[in-house]
Amino acid sequence: MTVGSRRLLARYGFVNWALADQALVSGVNFLTGILLARFLGLDGFGRFTLAWMAVQFVNSLQHAMINAPMMSIGPKQAPGDAPAYFGAVLVQQAAFAALGFALLWAGGVASGAIVPDWRLAAIALPTAAAGAAFQAQDHLRRVFFTQGRPGAAFASDALRYGGQIVLIVALAVAGDLDAASALWVIAAVAGLAFVVSFPLVERPAWRAGVFAATLARHWRFARWLGASALMHWLSANVYTLIAGALLGTGAVGALRAAQNLMGVMHIVFQGLENVVPACAVRHLRDGGIEALRGFLVRLGGVMVAATAVVALVAAATPAFWLELIYGPGFAGYGGILRWYAAIYVVLAFALPLRAGLNALENTKPIFVANLAAFVFAALGCYGFIKVFGLFGALYGMFTMYALMQIVLARGLHRALARARIRARA
Repeated sequence: MTVGSRRLLARYGFVNWALADQALVSGVNFLTGILLARFLGLDGFGRFTLAWMAVQFVNSLQHAMINAPMMSIGPKQAPGDAPAYFGAVLVQQAAFAALGFALLWAGGVASGAIVPDWRLAAIALPTAAAGAAFQAQDHLRRVFFTQGRPGAAFASDALRYGGQIVLIVALAVAGDLDAASALWVIAAVAGLAFVVSFPLVERPAWRAGVFAATLARHWRFARWLGASALMHWLSANVYTLIAGALLGTGAVGALRAAQNLMGVMHIVFQGLENVVPACAVRHLRDGGIEALRGFLVRLGGVMVAATAVVALVAAATPAFWLELIYGPGFAGYGGILRWYAAIYVVLAFALPLRAGLNALENTKPIFVANLAAFVFAALGCYGFIKVFGLFGALYGMFTMYALMQIVLARGLHRALARARIRARA
């Protein structure tokens, strides 16, 4: 290996680890979705999807209140302050995991009275267990990325997601795969990965004063993000929920199956989510506002171009891909896949815009964007679906996500302008 090759690997090794890790995570989730859709059918897959949407709701709040602040504030810590900082964050995470378990269990039980046809009350306990374990292990992997140890994150995810696909396949072969057993598998493997990975965390320290200061700083950072996460989950999922209420769980299964095929882009989206916040902070710290802006422009160009290529491949022959992956029963939903291809191109703009605002610790525009999307979805989702059926959900989602990116771009432009003025003063 030449000196130049070694330097290139050293320079981009962190990103390569992050992408490899996300390839593992997204690949297993993609295969899990295929297996569940094939073996559970549209209705069963729709039921699992509704339960997992609840898990993602709690996890989105946890990410906004704990992980996102940590990934932008953690890299700024001096070496002597880092152990106490990460110790404080771990305590916050433990408290949130307990709260999340209670919310998921209570919500699942309550759903039995609100929408009994979904039959989610019967799987409330495995849903809550899967949510708590998933959240705990996901937090550890993000700690590893924040501390610049992507290899440890990959090892934790290899155990968690490798175990998941092995057990899901075993249950499918044995004929014992259903929504409840799939959730118990996720809970078991995520819990095991957390226990095995925890000793790899750089030893945290406990200081009451640091905990209070960290809690206050995270609150200042995340108060808009927490509200944004709530609005984002509602706006992103209200179309699916209303479609399920009006058209049945089969409609939910069809939407999620088509979306799952575009999920290959999550290898890029979520992989970069693990490294972009810290990279954006370093560009701002080392090169100032113009360095940050240049980084975001380059990142956005690459993300949109890569997403457009995948979207064109999916949209060219959507029925072929759906039948190939899921079987002939899904071939009639090709139009849904075409709309998701367009939606994902719009979504490619989101990460650079959010990363820039997070680096500047100016997260109010993220809240405003999610609020605008939520208001649009709340006012229009029922009418869209009632008039246009299943495609009405897709029309609404595309318009909503385009609106979000416009608001985020305007907010970032203003934040960069204000930062330039402060830097010149």
